[in-house]
Amino acid sequence: MTHKSYRLSWTMARMLIVAVCLLALASSSWGAGKPAPGFTLKDVLQGKEYSLSQFKGKVVMINFFTFFCGPCRDEMPDLNKINNELKGKGLVTLGIALSSDPTQIRFLVKQLGLEYPVLIGTDKVSEDYGSISVVPTTVIVDKEGNVAQRIEGTRKKEVFQKMIEPLL
Repeated sequence: MTHKSYRLSWTMARMLIVAVCLLALASSSWGAGKPAPGFTLKDVLQGKEYSLSQFKGKVVMINFFTFFCGPCRDEMPDLNKINNELKGKGLVTLGIALSSDPTQIRFLVKQLGLEYPVLIGTDKVSEDYGSISVVPTTVIVDKEGNVAQRIEGTRKKEVFQKMIEPLL
């Protein structure tokens, strides 16, 4: 590789990194301060319907995931712990399974011992929340029903708590 082509490759790589960072920043601020899109979806275990509107006045953590997402599975026990620790203070946690077979999701919920409702997602709810393309994606909705945070990728329990606790 010549010096000139090496310099061109490095320049292209830096431009790509900048573009990816800008996209990440843009997606993380998606909807911040705007009303969270409403939805009504069925729980995977009992078929009970849940609507975002029924949780007005509470902080809602919505975690979008797929069955085949390993990082999603790794994060879910922490989400379950957060849910159990903060639900008495006004937190509601909802999982939304995208592009997943309900039978597989039921198995996952039972296997991981998830105690929060896990709902069967739709293409519409994915689109309404900014066309979810990275899982896990977690959206935190404040008590007024506005999007406070959108987080793409996994985070540790402590990071989520630092985002949620001031909203409670």
